[in-house]
Amino acid sequence: MRIAPKTIESDLREALHTSPPVDAWPDPVTRVTAGVTRRRRQRFLAATASAALVAGVAVAGTGLITHRPAPTTAVAGAEPAAAPQVLRRSPREDRQACRLDDVDSAQWIVRSALWGLSTGLAVRPHNSERCTLSGVPQLSGVNAATGALEPVAAAGAGPLDSSVARQFPATIDPGEAARVEIRGVKCAAGQTPRSYRDLVLTAGAEKISLPASRRLDGVCGADVSQWFVEPPMLYAALNATLRAPAVLRRGEEFTYTVRVDNVYARDYSLSPCPVYVLGIEATEIGSWQRVDCTASGIDGHDSVTFTLQGRIPPDIEPGPHKLSWMAVTGAGEAVVADMGTSGTAVIVTR
Repeated sequence: MRIAPKTIESDLREALHTSPPVDAWPDPVTRVTAGVTRRRRQRFLAATASAALVAGVAVAGTGLITHRPAPTTAVAGAEPAAAPQVLRRSPREDRQACRLDDVDSAQWIVRSALWGLSTGLAVRPHNSERCTLSGVPQLSGVNAATGALEPVAAAGAGPLDSSVARQFPATIDPGEAARVEIRGVKCAAGQTPRSYRDLVLTAGAEKISLPASRRLDGVCGADVSQWFVEPPMLYAALNATLRAPAVLRRGEEFTYTVRVDNVYARDYSLSPCPVYVLGIEATEIGSWQRVDCTASGIDGHDSVTFTLQGRIPPDIEPGPHKLSWMAVTGAGEAVVADMGTSGTAVIVTR
């Protein structure tokens, strides 16, 4: 069958006439301009969304900080107070007598802070169990004038210094120190003074040599105490840290802080407010003061910071020193700052 050329031409013209028109490509300038505008609009929207998100986070964070309780409460100020009574270990019952046959010499302890053992003689028996030293040892020494070893006469000058806590007799645990105090007595008018070296204490059959640095010079006898133990203080379940300028001048007044941390979950009462004293090594450099605290206690795992004033004595020797700070709570328990380092290191200048 033949199809007429005219028919084919007529069909083609009709198809082209009824087909939808094809969109033409825009010119290159129009295409570039449209793309740039579209990308700018997308970047603007993205930046706006990011800024809104950051602002929302910042507002939320600020709200959290504002409503969270501060971990440390700052208080300041103090007023004079009487020296407190510190709770100490209760007296112990007597035990078997301590053996002194393996003790060659006594120690001379020098107090280095406001807490701890007082300066004086100490004997540490090597017993493996708790034991008791009782009675009054006899003191003898080499007379510096004659070179003879002789007893030192008892002077009977009266009671010992009451500033040191003592329990009689000395019932001690292994490694704990039994103490004894020796006090030389000055001569009255018309008496002849004597001096002694190489001092020895005799307790029963045992003799204990004193350090060579211990002498009695120009005395008319000496008082020797009974054996006693210096009971340790009872400490509060609190940690304290002192912060002060690293360099201080003699005679200078300065501000320092003491942060007291309650490391346990239970609250610790501060009613009445604690009393405290500041010292350099073992020497108090001010009177006892009562902190003017506004908080009635320290919550569990919380802390309080005291902002306080101190003054360096004008006659202290320049050089390295340690500030020591001790407080006593209303319950009679001691709080010591920086006990592990025996105080806070400072340098004192002229």
